[in-house]
Amino acid sequence: MDSRGRFFYLASWVGMALGLLLQMRMFPPRGLEVLLYCLFILSALWALSRGPKLAPRFLLHPVGAYLLFEMARVGDSWPLVGFFSPALYLLAGLAYPPWSLGHLLGAFWGGVLVLTPLLLGRNLDFWPHFAVSQMILVGLTFLLVRFRELHGQMRFWREQALTCPLTGLPNRRALEMALEREAARVERGEAPFALVLLDLDDFKQVNDTYGHQEGDRLLKEVSQYLVAHVRQGDLVGRWGGEEFALLLPKTPGEEAVQVAERLRQGLKRLGVMGSFGVAVYEGDLKDLFQKADRALYLAKEGGKDRVERDP
Repeated sequence: MDSRGRFFYLASWVGMALGLLLQMRMFPPRGLEVLLYCLFILSALWALSRGPKLAPRFLLHPVGAYLLFEMARVGDSWPLVGFFSPALYLLAGLAYPPWSLGHLLGAFWGGVLVLTPLLLGRNLDFWPHFAVSQMILVGLTFLLVRFRELHGQMRFWREQALTCPLTGLPNRRALEMALEREAARVERGEAPFALVLLDLDDFKQVNDTYGHQEGDRLLKEVSQYLVAHVRQGDLVGRWGGEEFALLLPKTPGEEAVQVAERLRQGLKRLGVMGSFGVAVYEGDLKDLFQKADRALYLAKEGGKDRVERDP
């Protein structure tokens, strides 16, 4: 869960606590009601201890029972329950897969709440508004969960399309998109960026000698090292095969060479040798790719395990 998610998760629990305090102040519990309040609070705390993923499932029925309890005990002030009933539908939507039987439990509790004032013979002046609002809230919740499901599917396919499944790094397409974005920034007046291509030396021998499983392990190890040792703001991706690419924003040629040399030495300490080709963007992305590839070729021809920059 990201920072915004944690904030709103915390806000929901704080809101629930404040709602309880307000209700207890307006309608102080007496006798057995105090015990029921304690049971609800304990069940809510237990649900909270289960973590954000499981809490909605463990909280759904206690919240439904609590709202029913409040509707029964506050007399003609029962419409106040309507302010908190959306929590039921959202809990059901978060707790169960979309369109499952469990997902309908929110609608079940809503129906119980709608019928309760009729069965208890309460003042029904606001009942039509309450009943219609529950129908709308159920419908909107189902739509919200559907949009959430579609968003999750789109995010999954987007990540699959732009991520190397072996290393978890951005793939070539993702890097090309990032390079296009950086080029647009340069056109708006920002400093040029550098592209570094890294090719692992003699990688074919690793696969031939030790097998592809060892080759995959080595690619993962190199990926983790690069991500951990580039500068903040730099982007590491898998260019293809045993070749990696580094996007270095706002980096002149000499500084890019220094970054590449530092990474080369670090990889060598791990027992991995690689050749690096460095190029700086000068207004044409196609030209940038060609220059970086030329520099990488020079590094290979010069004896491998070295850094070259295209002049």
